[in-house]
Formats: sequence, structure tokens, C-alpha cells
Amino acid sequence: MRKTLSKKVIRGKEYFYLSYRKKGKLVSEYLGSSSSTKFKNYLYSLLREPNSSGYEKAKRENFKKGFPVCYIEDGHIVYEYKNGASEWMNAAFEVLKVSHE
Repeated sequence: MRKTLSKKVIRGKEYFYLSYRKKGKLVSEYLGSSSSTKFKNYLYSLLREPNSSGYEKAKRENFKKGFPVCYIEDGHIVYEYKNGASEWMNAAFEVLKVSHE
């Protein structure tokens, strides 16, 4: 399900909402300001978690097709390959580190 994050500014303060369609209806979910717990939990859910079913599904599908899995870790782009090798790159796609597990 695709969810769109939108920001509204009311009286100089920023508030965040998630918008998505559920059973054909547009639903808007309030996340609060950037310092709210709900908004921080949403951002945390976007990060890679080792036991995340979405990450595992993407990993399984990509490896079946022969593609690496790409995610962000500690501000670096990480490519994880089927053979267990990982490449860490910066924003300019320069390889910083290569490891094999």
C-alpha cells in the first residue's frame, strides 16, 4: 500500500499526515509534529530492520532475479548481494567499504 507523507504549516508550526486509499476511500492519518512519538515511530519504520517482513520479501525477490538489495544504513547506501558481500557507498556512489560475511 502506497502512503503519501504530507506536511502542513499552521501558524508557523509543521504538522505531518499520511494519506492513502483504503477500500476506495481516501484516508488521512495524523502523525503530529516532527518531535511527536508517532512521527518518530513512522520514520523508524522506514528504516531497515533485520526481521522486517518487507525487507525479507524484497531480499528474496531480488536475489531470485539476480539483483542486489539496496538500503540506507548510517547515512550510506548499502548494496547487499546474494553471495553475502556488501558494498557501502556515499552519496556520490564512491565505494567506501566492501565486506563479505
